[in-house]
Amino acid sequence: VACAGAMEDQSGYEVSPTAADAMRRSIDSEALYAKSQEDLLTATSINPTPTTVPPPIAALAGNIGERHVLIFVGLPLVGKRTIALRLKRYLRFFHGAKCKAFDIAKFSPAANGGNQTMTSPMDPNAHALDFFDRLRNFLEGSDDDKPAQTSAMEVDNVMTAAAARRASVNGVDPVDRNAKNVDSGRVAIVFSSDAMSTFYENWSGSSKERRRWILARLATLSDSSKSKIRVKTIFIEVTLTRPDLVDNILEQKLDRDVREGRLRNSRDRETAATEWKDRVNDYRKLYVTLQEDGSEDDLSYIKLINYGERVLTNRMRAYLPQRIVQFLTATHPTKHTIYLCRHGQSEYNTTGRLGGNSPITERGWVFAEILARFAAEHVCNLKEVKTPQSTLCSDLDDPYLAATPGETIWSARDAYDPKGASVPSRLWTSSMLRTIQTAALIPHPVLKLPDGGNWESMSPRVYRNIDEIFAGDCEGMTPDEVAVAHPQATTLRKMDKIGYRYPRGESYFDLISRIEPCIQEMESYTEPLLIVSHQAILRCIFAYLTGVDRESAPGMETQIQQNVVYQIDLDASSEGKITGDPNHPPAFVTVHDFRDEVEARVTERRASGGGGYYPQGR
Repeated sequence: VACAGAMEDQSGYEVSPTAADAMRRSIDSEALYAKSQEDLLTATSINPTPTTVPPPIAALAGNIGERHVLIFVGLPLVGKRTIALRLKRYLRFFHGAKCKAFDIAKFSPAANGGNQTMTSPMDPNAHALDFFDRLRNFLEGSDDDKPAQTSAMEVDNVMTAAAARRASVNGVDPVDRNAKNVDSGRVAIVFSSDAMSTFYENWSGSSKERRRWILARLATLSDSSKSKIRVKTIFIEVTLTRPDLVDNILEQKLDRDVREGRLRNSRDRETAATEWKDRVNDYRKLYVTLQEDGSEDDLSYIKLINYGERVLTNRMRAYLPQRIVQFLTATHPTKHTIYLCRHGQSEYNTTGRLGGNSPITERGWVFAEILARFAAEHVCNLKEVKTPQSTLCSDLDDPYLAATPGETIWSARDAYDPKGASVPSRLWTSSMLRTIQTAALIPHPVLKLPDGGNWESMSPRVYRNIDEIFAGDCEGMTPDEVAVAHPQATTLRKMDKIGYRYPRGESYFDLISRIEPCIQEMESYTEPLLIVSHQAILRCIFAYLTGVDRESAPGMETQIQQNVVYQIDLDASSEGKITGDPNHPPAFVTVHDFRDEVEARVTERRASGGGGYYPQGR
């Protein structure tokens, strides 16, 4: 018996009004252009037949309108879940693609019951069809997390109405399978958070037969006479062959179990480590890797070996698949830390002027001094020493230590130091004077690496990609002056801060596009990285790393303050801590607030009768 308010069509699917409503909301919410351009798309006496939708910009290009299903496969404890969720964040933030993660374990009774052993195969299709219904529901245009129960006729009606409300996209139906570049597409990312319990599930892709079943099931979406979508399926296999990487992921797993109370002491930890290794070996005996013998050459797949150390691809054509390969080559779930820091106070900051390339003030230099000590002690684990009054430059082995006699300097700690060895670290600044000056006092001694090589820690690298947003005609103006000279700019930017471009300047969408190469490089690092940049740039980076939607990034008014360092510790567990709330950062974010210390030092300097401020040390 059908529920009240629902009807049944000839196909046997129940037609749900709520599902149809969800689909309508989803279609209406898809952003194809900057909101501030909306008035340009309305018919006028001068332009009676206007462009319906402007050409896509890079940040809104999405995945050229196609639907993609990404299936993560591989052994347990290799970081598949972390990489899958990080890929989802990347595609949403930088390419505007609508992405949704589908965890097979949520549909597995064995996993939900807490059984972490490989259960016997009963009926591999028992839960696969329900999973497929939810997947299809998303790919066909609804963000509702319920099985698709809307008839094909109702779907067509919803799509037709939506197209009519938007006057179509330059005369093309946005969900037409042959109409590329008219919406941002959709990407379903399938993984299992409990590979042990879901081994026998068809959607696990743990054998050639299961992978063929997945392809056949998804092919029904494209082959159906009623369907308007094209689905491309890509398998992503994560493999670890290096023992140090295997141990790293296992140690992270055991650390989480200790923190969450599942393990109580070192004996429990050793027992758990042995048990996990045995389970992975059991899985390995049955798991069938993606074949390179020709039997699976018709599949599109990526074989990710040791997190980008080696990458094999097959049939990975088109724009989005290639960007996916590039990102997966860089990202990894091993522990690493990113520090975000806005430049110290600049001369333009004191008068509220936009942009420019002004130097930092006395207060800015005070923060630079504090930042240098923080980087040396907290990031690099360096040792503070004073050179003897009689020391000559020629007496020092390290050229960096060629300091003035009696000066305080920083040197490296070795592995035998009670506080541990110094940490090889990285430093980025923009090309703007205020960031370069803020980072100018950070020490960068040469460290000896375990392999015998040398590493210049905190060697400054300058990136124009992380320069401040360019305000164009508004450069050097105060907000009040902008309101007088460019009243329309002020109004439109308040309405659409992410999409509106300053006159002859940039928008936040432009920033997102130009920082993407830096994000790719940042993702590949395992060493700590300190980024000294600007408010708009750091809002985007902070939002991406903490899982905040890019639309919320420009409005993060309380984040990225001056004289504050934001420490972001990333590992295999960080994706599970993301809140998505810009006002409540995840637990892996630590805020080091030096605002009071800066004010206290400035007050002290001025009280002592000091004149102009000149930075000390190096």
